[in-house]
Amino acid sequence: MNNVAMARAVQNAVRRRFHGNRTLIAKEPARFPEFASEEYARIARAYMRMLGRVLRAYLPAIRRAITAEREAERFDGAMRRDASVMRMIRQALENALMAFEKMATSFGLERRIERIAAMARRHSVREWKRIVRKTLGINILEDHYSGEFYGHEIKRWVAKNVGLIKSLPGQSLTRMQNIIEAGYLEGKSHTEIGRLIQEAYGIDRRRADFIARDQLGKLDGDLTEAQQRAAGVEEYEWSSSGDARVRECHAYLDGKTFRWDSPPEMWYMTKSRGRVYTGRKCHPKQDFQCRCVALTVFKIDTLNLPWEGGS
Repeated sequence: MNNVAMARAVQNAVRRRFHGNRTLIAKEPARFPEFASEEYARIARAYMRMLGRVLRAYLPAIRRAITAEREAERFDGAMRRDASVMRMIRQALENALMAFEKMATSFGLERRIERIAAMARRHSVREWKRIVRKTLGINILEDHYSGEFYGHEIKRWVAKNVGLIKSLPGQSLTRMQNIIEAGYLEGKSHTEIGRLIQEAYGIDRRRADFIARDQLGKLDGDLTEAQQRAAGVEEYEWSSSGDARVRECHAYLDGKTFRWDSPPEMWYMTKSRGRVYTGRKCHPKQDFQCRCVALTVFKIDTLNLPWEGGS
């Protein structure tokens, strides 16, 4: 059956669900891939734990150098010695990063991120099948969504997220360098510097959880758009989470209909200027940490799905 014939067969099969209307909004949203997000965060945390093991090997040398400098009885040339300690701190952290990168080669980060992307893709297809079945009363072919259907989006997402996770250790070491140097110049104790380093490292680990949810949301949103567009869906209804965490702009968009080829512009409120537009245009889940979803607006005239009953 050719594509045109398939589209007509699908439209005839679901027409009664529209009750004479030209459009039908999906009955429920797709669920978030929680398990994939948790696995992403677990991998990112494991990656950062490797950094912790490397730092434990290199930080004692830095501590010894600072101690020796502070215990020096002669202070002539103190500025020269300060510069020397700074160079030593930076060199030690550069060595730590090189040691970490060598250790990380056996971690298999890209392979692990590819597995998460595959998990998210399978979840997205299952959710799309569930939504179509609940709303239109038909089953669609899962095989249609395998192979290269999502190839470009998946590869792009994997490359971006491998880069994101790889950037975490370098960013962490830069912050630690700043903490150590400032602590040395300000005369902070080793205990105080150590506490600040631990806090900086903890922030990085929490950031892994934060990135995981944000990035899985973006991938889920991109897959949703690809599925809906491939089905002849041109519009969606913006649906927010409806809780206190929803930003004002997204709460305002809730219940409104938008075209996939024309995303709404984001804005925020200020006391002095009122609504300020950012120039950034986003669909649900494309904005930072967005939990909103795009409810499918099926149109009987454009609907085209890989229907199990149409072969």
